Amino acid sequence: MNKKLEQFAAKYNFALEKNRMHGTFNGYAVSAYGWSGMSTICLVGIHVFLGTKAGEVMNQFTLRLKKQLRLQQIGLDSSGVYFAFVPMTMGSMLKRLDEIFSAVTECLRSLEIDGSVCPYCGQPMEESIEVEDMHCRFRAHEQCFEGKRSQVQEAEKAEEELPNNYGRGILGALVGGLLGCVIFVILYMLGFVASISSFVGMVLGAVLYSKFGGKNNKVKILFVCIVPFIMILLTFYFCNVYTVAQAMAEEGIMGSASSMFWLLVQENEEVRSAVMSDFAVTLLFTIIGIVVNIGWMIGQQKKISSGMKKV
Repeated sequence: MNKKLEQFAAKYNFALEKNRMHGTFNGYAVSAYGWSGMSTICLVGIHVFLGTKAGEVMNQFTLRLKKQLRLQQIGLDSSGVYFAFVPMTMGSMLKRLDEIFSAVTECLRSLEIDGSVCPYCGQPMEESIEVEDMHCRFRAHEQCFEGKRSQVQEAEKAEEELPNNYGRGILGALVGGLLGCVIFVILYMLGFVASISSFVGMVLGAVLYSKFGGKNNKVKILFVCIVPFIMILLTFYFCNVYTVAQAMAEEGIMGSASSMFWLLVQENEEVRSAVMSDFAVTLLFTIIGIVVNIGWMIGQQKKISSGMKKV
């Protein structure tokens, strides 16, 4: 295990595992989870009961602490406040954790939020157990934890029973792919290799598939990968054919632009090299989009309740 990580955990007497630590900082239960290498998202939790002060806490964090601590994401949950950031190195991550724990606990203290009570109900914890929720570990009432887990399981069951509209989902994937194609065309006309549009089309296709009513299952993975992929490659082809058609019109050459395009690719080394280079970059970003999408969708398919347990 990383020596810097071990020293940091020992400094604050945190319990430490491979990619998780938790303990008490300035009288508040804190935890961190998720690092495993360069540029991996780190999730930070401060486990307190916010009650009626939730809005005030969120205002303080979004208006002041988010910018100060350079946080990518802030969220409130029934078990506390959660933050996310992307560490570039282990050293920078530990420095950020120190800053976050210090600033956030001081803010909570200034708002007179008690760090010794159960994060779920706000009552004193004469008896408590260690639980895992939102990938983070902390102490809480067993009954409160079981109550939240039951609510999450009921919500997941209700979601499973909702109708799955494949048609609208596929339409969403088409719209996402089309937006990626529009970006591709615009950048292409400006003289750029529109590789990033491949990635955008993939991501938008996945998001809109669900927004339009499709469920996150194997069918979604299939369509949001295949549909934008085909659309982007077709757009690449038609953009190149359009360029050839313009050149033929300027030179007064009659005939099929599509046939001329393939003829140039076969017989002109300069054209073939340029087309293949642009195609390789476009294909690379499309594949990256597919890989990211698959990983994200598989992660979303995991039930939240499966990550909730008594330790």
